[in-house]
Amino acid sequence: MRLWISMVALFAITMLPHQPVLAQSSPLQLALDRAGHDIGVKTAPVEVIEFHDLGCSQCARFTAQSFGAIEKEFIATGKVRWKSVPFVLGSFRHSAFASEAAECAAEQGKFLPMHDALLEQQGAWKASLSVPHELFARIARSVGVDTARFGNCVRSERTRDRVRAHKALAQQLQIYGTPTFIVQREKRVLGAIPGDQFADFLRREVQQAQVRAAQSRMARPPQ
Repeated sequence: MRLWISMVALFAITMLPHQPVLAQSSPLQLALDRAGHDIGVKTAPVEVIEFHDLGCSQCARFTAQSFGAIEKEFIATGKVRWKSVPFVLGSFRHSAFASEAAECAAEQGKFLPMHDALLEQQGAWKASLSVPHELFARIARSVGVDTARFGNCVRSERTRDRVRAHKALAQQLQIYGTPTFIVQREKRVLGAIPGDQFADFLRREVQQAQVRAAQSRMARPPQ
């Protein structure tokens, strides 16, 4: 098998050969296992790992316009497990602080609502000339985060190492644009492609995974 990279051009996904699939249990694979925040059931046949920057406008557009339908059709039904990995690309103001805020909310089980709210209010915190700690705290409060615990987490800077680890992992994987989606750890989808196109792509991935699982079951010797 080979790792493939898909490029978006005129709303078409093109597969190009890239490099071998990472060996199971390799340090990079284990780092992927530990990274980010999992959404959906572990038994889903297809895995999507989303690398994104909270300051990226294309990432905000994908979340606002496409993720809801994908979550309903694929994640909620157990067909896809999603791993959200926010990392700092380095191009957007206050992005690192936003990632730390998201990680602090994650300590209270509120990563996804905080993540979505940060993307929704991206323009406001990116426009701030100073680090918008008060705005981040208000956003956290609006999604049900305990702001006292949140503030303690932010001041302690204890999530900073995790944010740095995500950035280092993205660099190891040569991810230089956002959003980037790694599907089944074998293919990459680059950019905020239209939701219907991504859904078609995922339907094929689910079907192929189900066929492989059925073939594997048939190939097992009788008990």
